[in-house]
Amino acid sequence: MPALFPARLALHPRHLKALLFALCLAAPVLRAVEPVRIVATGGRIATFTSSVRTGDTAFRHRTPHLLGGPVAEIQIGFMDWFYPSSDAEIANTTNDVTINHAWLERASTGQVVPLTFSGSRQLVLPMNSTAPYWLSDAIPSSVWTGGPLARDEVFWLNVQGAFPEGGKCVLGTPTATTGGNFITYPGGNDPGTFDTAGAVPAITGNSGRIKFGLPVIFLGRFAEPGHLSVMGVGDSILDGTGDSNNPIPVPTGFGFLNRAAIDANGANAIAMFNLTRHAQTAASLADASRTPRQRELFKFANVVVEEYGTNDLGSGGTGVTATILSRLETIWGLARNAGVQKIVRTTLMPRTNSTDAWATPEGQTPNTGWGADGKRDTINAALQDALAAGKIDVLLDTLPVLADPDDSHRWLTDGTARYATTDGTHVSVAGNALLATALRSALLSLTVDENAPNYANWSKTVDWGSADASPEGDANGDGVTNLLSYALDLDPFAPVGSAGLPAVTVDTTTAGGPWLGLEYRVNSFAGDLVYTVSTSTDLATWTAVVIDGVDAISEIADPDPDGDGSAILRRVRLHYTTPACFLRLGVRR
Repeated sequence: MPALFPARLALHPRHLKALLFALCLAAPVLRAVEPVRIVATGGRIATFTSSVRTGDTAFRHRTPHLLGGPVAEIQIGFMDWFYPSSDAEIANTTNDVTINHAWLERASTGQVVPLTFSGSRQLVLPMNSTAPYWLSDAIPSSVWTGGPLARDEVFWLNVQGAFPEGGKCVLGTPTATTGGNFITYPGGNDPGTFDTAGAVPAITGNSGRIKFGLPVIFLGRFAEPGHLSVMGVGDSILDGTGDSNNPIPVPTGFGFLNRAAIDANGANAIAMFNLTRHAQTAASLADASRTPRQRELFKFANVVVEEYGTNDLGSGGTGVTATILSRLETIWGLARNAGVQKIVRTTLMPRTNSTDAWATPEGQTPNTGWGADGKRDTINAALQDALAAGKIDVLLDTLPVLADPDDSHRWLTDGTARYATTDGTHVSVAGNALLATALRSALLSLTVDENAPNYANWSKTVDWGSADASPEGDANGDGVTNLLSYALDLDPFAPVGSAGLPAVTVDTTTAGGPWLGLEYRVNSFAGDLVYTVSTSTDLATWTAVVIDGVDAISEIADPDPDGDGSAILRRVRLHYTTPACFLRLGVRR
């Protein structure tokens, strides 16, 4: 194969394979590549649109986000649609919104890293778009100084942007936490500063801090499996209506969902995204024609907290229980089909009138359908059945937390007005705090990624005996590590035949060539691995092959080489002109 190696090497094909495989062994082994998921707190959809003041054509946005675990990569999603109480998503139909500069600030070090969009600093969110989100380019952890990105670290998202005179913007993410901000102002007053750490600068003629900013979803890749990425779906109860400290009870936001993201010390954050909306029903989310964009966000979560049903049943109990339960099952199926691993469902709470501002249970009267043996109880009993059937994974029983201990159809009281509820339907400040503790315990009881296609779970299927089962080990001493056996879908104890090793091919007949190829097996169930092919002319400097479909092509040589669906045989072929060309397979984990 003179085209592969300098002629003076004069290597036998068998030796070429041995050398090539040695190069495979020398390739870097890195940490796991996890799916793109919600990795921080603070993100939410827009729930309303706001007309911009006359003369204002620019804005500044700044929000804090706490990481929910060690993170290997960060990617921010921006949205330009909102979910109003009219029960269907609506695009910004008035104007484009332009992001001129966006950047992240690492609070622990003050380091600032710009966000780009396909390499550009500017992103235009076009009016009338049906797109669910626009993603920034990913920022790898290697860019940040000060050590690995760890749980509870605060990252500030900063945006400077513009809209036309008389324009509108959709708003959602809470900005009234300390240091957070969203202001509009005349564009000519912009100081022209960006990519800076610290608070939004003072700008003449600004609107003053608005309580909500751009709708964003804080995404990325965790450095390892097993971390929660939680999405909340529901109505005003999960949204936090009635939490009168709203929107600043805790740094993560108001309502028991957002409060549950951190513990009593404001630490040990759980990555959260809020997809709730006041006045919504399960019917809206169950209908793809009303909520197509929201459905595209489920894939970023491994846990969903679902709380619909209060508005479906209605204050007068007119809702049909079978219809409500059918809609809930549709939502659960939507989540499962998107890859959500765990579903947490809440029981329906009391709904009552009161003659003494909910200071006593005796002063309360349950609404029609919400009393003993009413429709609420029917739905809650059906939720227990859904839990037993595995349709949901956790049923968070809200009644021991917020209902009267002697009558679960009335709210918990302590003799003061509006202790657990503000109006007989919505949860109070104290009630949200109590529920947050219960929800957090439920979330922390979950184990995610336990069936993930990764080395750890593959290793459990192997009888290692006394052999070293670590990725770096070599179970049978043949020079092939356990990790490579896993990557190539090989038995770590069986002798490796030539058919199992990467193989070099030379193709001088296919158009566009000549082609130098590398064929290698890929474990179909190795979800934690990334396979890369690199090229070199001197065995010292290696360059990753960029697949462009012209000079570098990736293709499936055999979709099922073993006949059992466990592996595929992939071929990467490279147009070459130099007589000295080497290829190396790298496996990243």
